[in-house]
Amino acid sequence: MGATRPMRIAEIQNARVNPLSVASASLFIIAPFLPWITVSAFGLTAESNLLDIAGSRAPLSTPMAFPEAFLVATTLLLLGGFLLLRMAKIGLPVATAGLVLFLLESYSLFGSRVSIIPVVVAPGIGFLAALTSVGVGAISFRVKRQELKSLIQRIRTTEGLTGIGLFIAALSLVLDGLNHAALGQLSAFLGTGMVEPVFHLGFLVTIFLLAFLFSLRKEFQSVVINTALIVAAFAFIILDAAYHISTGEVSGFLGHDLTEIILHVSAYYGTAFVVIARLLKT
Repeated sequence: MGATRPMRIAEIQNARVNPLSVASASLFIIAPFLPWITVSAFGLTAESNLLDIAGSRAPLSTPMAFPEAFLVATTLLLLGGFLLLRMAKIGLPVATAGLVLFLLESYSLFGSRVSIIPVVVAPGIGFLAALTSVGVGAISFRVKRQELKSLIQRIRTTEGLTGIGLFIAALSLVLDGLNHAALGQLSAFLGTGMVEPVFHLGFLVTIFLLAFLFSLRKEFQSVVINTALIVAAFAFIILDAAYHISTGEVSGFLGHDLTEIILHVSAYYGTAFVVIARLLKT
C-alpha cells in the first residue's frame, strides 16, 4: 500500500499534458456557470448563466425554445471540455457546437432595445470565456505535450510566472474592453473625467508593452525598462484604487457586476504575479 502511493505520484508527475488544452478545457467547463447574458438599464445590471436560462430564470422574456436549446448547449460545452483533456480533436468541435448553438438561438436578443426604459442586452463573461477557449483550444494543436513535472518546474521560474501573469492580465483587459463595448460603456473602460483616464490608459499601455517585450528574444530585452514598466503598472493600480476610495466609488475599481469583478480582479492578480516574479529575480 505504501509503495503504490509513490508510484502513483511518479506516474502523475511523468504524465504528458498539453497546457493549452488543459486551459481550454477548464474554461469550457467553468463557462456555463458564469453569466452569459447581461441586461443593463439605468446603470443597474442583471446577469444569467446558461443554467438560469435553461431553467427559465432569465431577467428578460425569452422564446419558448430557449430552455431546451440552452440545456443542450450546456451539455455540449461540458462534454467538450472533458473530452478536450483526452481527445482534443473531438472535444473542441463538440464544445464549439455548444457555443454556436447559443449564438444561433440568442443573437437576436443582443443590442439596445427601443422602449420607455433604455435596456441593453450583451453577452456575459461566460460567453467571452467560451469564445476565448475556442481560440486557445485551436492554438493547442500546435503545442506539444509536456511532462507535468517539467511543466510545473518551468511555471515556478521567474520567466514562467511572468508569462502566466502577463497572459492573465492582458487577456482580462481585452475581455473587459469587449464587455464594456458590448454594453455601450467603452468610456467607463477607458476612464471618465480628467484623472481616471490617466490611471486606466496608463495601466493598459504598460501591461501590453510588457507583454510585447516579453515576447521578444532575451537579447532585445532590457531589465531596467521591464522593471520600470512593472513598477508603473503596479503604481497605476494603487493610484486607481486610492482615487476610487477617495471618491466613494469603490465599485468603479472592483467592478459593478460579477463579470466586471472577475475580469478586474484577474487583471490585478495577473499583475501581482508579474511583480512577484520580478521580486524573486532580484
